[in-house]
Amino acid sequence: MYLRPRALTPDHALDAFESRSVEQTRWLREHARQAHAARTAHVMAVAPQDSPDVVAYYAWNMASVAIDAVPARVARGVGRHAQPFALLARLAVDTRHESRGLGHALLADVVMRTVELSTRIGCRGLLVHAEDDAALAFYLHALPGFEASPSDPRHLVALVKDLRCTLGA
Repeated sequence: MYLRPRALTPDHALDAFESRSVEQTRWLREHARQAHAARTAHVMAVAPQDSPDVVAYYAWNMASVAIDAVPARVARGVGRHAQPFALLARLAVDTRHESRGLGHALLADVVMRTVELSTRIGCRGLLVHAEDDAALAFYLHALPGFEASPSDPRHLVALVKDLRCTLGA
């Protein structure tokens, strides 16, 4: 049994974390605490009920996206200005905890938080930069409302209105 995602704390143990992505593993172990403390990223961690070991995490922050980097549907009716999006910067699951729904649960958590955030500040939706083809396939399967950016097919965008529909489904 896992605890709900919560903000990274000094009590979380990071050294045992090992995901399929060397970059995501390294970032959690070496940079997550500093990024979280400096508020350059908000890190949400999942641990088992009986352990402080992080077994899954995501990091997100706000981003500004150039209007020519969003799909045409997203760009309609907003002028030629850069658009504010929540950026899911990182998401990873420890290999020993794969196939238990943690990746989908983390994505659902960030979708819910993005919708909530959009009621308080300017936020058009969620942006994801998929690290590789496997991550891209995961995001497209988990959230069919994602659309590829015209500037990079691994940059995915979902509008808040689409995220609300996903939560309602």
